[in-house]
Amino acid sequence: MRVQKRGDDHHDWELYDGAGRVGIEWFFRQTTSLPISVMMYRLEPGAEEGQHHHLGGDPDSCSPGSSDELYVVTRGEVVVTSGDDRRTLAPGDAFYAPEGMRHGVRNESDAVAELVLVFGPRGPHPFPQTGVEVFDAEAER
Repeated sequence: MRVQKRGDDHHDWELYDGAGRVGIEWFFRQTTSLPISVMMYRLEPGAEEGQHHHLGGDPDSCSPGSSDELYVVTRGEVVVTSGDDRRTLAPGDAFYAPEGMRHGVRNESDAVAELVLVFGPRGPHPFPQTGVEVFDAEAER
């Protein structure tokens, strides 16, 4: 059985010209066979991951390969951005950035925020996909 405890692979980094430092916990990054990476972000008030994108072959990409990214807020409140579009997310809310989309996250609150990030290359999904959600994912909510 493999178990990872909080703090086993922790780093504090400045990311993509964002303000402050982002606490990052990588999960099984050296041993997983899954085609994804999973991290937890901890953002102190005012900390942010600057806007960036993941697109293979693009010299402005922050990663050498293309990948989609999913953020799930687990604690606090964050503002996610994509260009000039801004949305505030609370615990249980999620943001999805397909490959090539500029995006970032910032803690504009007075409390610590935490998010789980899942990212990796596109591939077949294990469940049938309709291409349309049962809710309006683009709606201002």
